[in-house]
Amino acid sequence: MSISTKNLTLAYDDYIVLKDINVTIPKNKITILVGSNGCGKSTLLKTISRLAKPQSGQVLLDDINIFEKSSNEIAKKLAILTQSPSAPSDLTVFNLVKQGRYPYQSFFSQWSKEDEKIVDYALEKTGLSDIKYKKISDLSGGQKQRVWIAMTLAQQTDTILLDEPTNHLDIKYKIEVLDLLKELNKKEQRTIVIVLHDINLACRYADHIIAIKDGKVYDEGDPKKVINKKLIKDVFGINSKIIECPLFKTPMCITYQNLDKVI
Repeated sequence: MSISTKNLTLAYDDYIVLKDINVTIPKNKITILVGSNGCGKSTLLKTISRLAKPQSGQVLLDDINIFEKSSNEIAKKLAILTQSPSAPSDLTVFNLVKQGRYPYQSFFSQWSKEDEKIVDYALEKTGLSDIKYKKISDLSGGQKQRVWIAMTLAQQTDTILLDEPTNHLDIKYKIEVLDLLKELNKKEQRTIVIVLHDINLACRYADHIIAIKDGKVYDEGDPKKVINKKLIKDVFGINSKIIECPLFKTPMCITYQNLDKVI
């Protein structure tokens, strides 16, 4: 399944958030959207998932405009995890993950053994099988985020979209969540699109980076090719030195504003 945008423009009243966006999301790869706060990266993700409607242009799913498809059809092809999702605190892990099967439910097709099997698979893949009957309120931040990812897995889509999935997590849980997404990509060939603030983690986990500035694509491609000090300065407004990460051989940005003040 291929995803692309064609001359995509989105505006709120007279304020243009995205302008003439033309991107193609590589299949079976991890694409990460980066940029400063308010640049439009989250809006782009929401528009791709059909949570926001463009003023003009198209989002194409296998060359068909997603706004010409029903919500149920889209939910079987794209799963999205928005920023800071919430659920009733007394809901169990299992009952939250099973929400991912709702696109497949109807008056004629109720909850089945197959649905339960898929939910159990999602719990196993995210390491949650042992706590499936725990309440959401009793979980750590990292566990909660894995529950939400398990719910998207239960949708059984080829593509997963995630808006800041490591937000509010400490570094241990950030790595845990991103490692899980990398594993899903490598072992199951899922196409994954992530909005991420941390440029170094984006370089480590992305096959393809799309840098957004002021609602436009500044540059895109392999992190090793597109991440440089000019991009960091232009997109994030800060000076940097780019070195190679000694462990992962990916770009690592050492950022600074004024060396005279710290040296």
